[in-house]
Amino acid sequence: MTPGLPLYVDSSMLSTLRACKRKFFWSTIHALYPTGRSVHLIAGAAFAAGMEAARRLAFTAGSDSSHQALLEVALPPFLREWGDFEPPDASPKSLVNTFSALSEYLELHHPLRDVIQPHMREDGSPAVEFTFAIPLVETRFPRHPSGEPFVFVGRFDMLGYYGSERLPVIVDEKTTSSIGYAWENQWSLRGQFLGYVWALQQLGFSVHNVAVRGIAIQKTQFKFATALPTFGHHLVARWEGQLINDLIDITETFKAWEPRATEEKLVEGYWDMNLADACSSYGGCAFTTLCEAKRPQPFFSNYIRHRWDPLSRNPVTELTSTQGNGDSKCSSCQPLPWAPSQPTSSLLRPPPSPPSSASETSTEPGPEATSG
Repeated sequence: MTPGLPLYVDSSMLSTLRACKRKFFWSTIHALYPTGRSVHLIAGAAFAAGMEAARRLAFTAGSDSSHQALLEVALPPFLREWGDFEPPDASPKSLVNTFSALSEYLELHHPLRDVIQPHMREDGSPAVEFTFAIPLVETRFPRHPSGEPFVFVGRFDMLGYYGSERLPVIVDEKTTSSIGYAWENQWSLRGQFLGYVWALQQLGFSVHNVAVRGIAIQKTQFKFATALPTFGHHLVARWEGQLINDLIDITETFKAWEPRATEEKLVEGYWDMNLADACSSYGGCAFTTLCEAKRPQPFFSNYIRHRWDPLSRNPVTELTSTQGNGDSKCSSCQPLPWAPSQPTSSLLRPPPSPPSSASETSTEPGPEATSG
């Protein structure tokens, strides 16, 4: 597989770049991923698949929406996502424990009684597992080295309305191992959510809030929490400015590096190292072996080549040595078969502009419609 810079951009890639450009080089340009499967990705994907099925059933007219019926429809997709994965013995995120957490969560937040109700598509289905692809065609955005526009892509659990005032919200459910006293305070500047809000606004939705729902899966109990951060116009504008700066940095670095790269000099002088907390945070960076080695190539066998597909529940897919280059790493991110100059999403039409009381930060009506 030839190293390359993909056309698509998502929040995980941007977060990696901001933490350490060398890590971005290994994970995105070289498409390396540690061998083995992440219990956090597997459990999160299985939980999301079960929740999607339960929500769809609950909002199907005439269906049985009892708790038992929701669990019965959630189990098959949950098991498909889990597959034959065996989590580490010390992990509380076992198959049984994770599904039990899903069961308790559905009792606490039954789709029909939840304070957050989904936006409904024109076909009557709930806006769950929402995906988007926004081509960055305006002149303020730098172009990919190929000359094509970058495409900003993402996926979240649901678009809905909070409370009796129907405050538009993006819902993102996060499985975790613990929820501490400061859990709700960590989201106010989270680039992931700022990007979601920006993308929804490009699609015509007047959204400024994200409902972050934490599901702490522990050995003997489960804990749940909800945070509701607000992202005003000034924060979203700053996020866009940072996106532009990051894309300029990526493209200039890539164009300087690519013609000079050799087998013996893969990264020197271009993809800077953080050499600080990024090497040890969250259990340690998976690429420290490559960064410490005089010649990193012999250690590539400790990694797989992967396709990072941010529009998939489980975004890591192993590639064979003959499967394409950096531009082909995401099978579902390209805006085609839609018109390449148009933003796309899993919704066909935004709702009417909400009353001004629905969001303190929003006084402007959104566009009337955006076709997908």
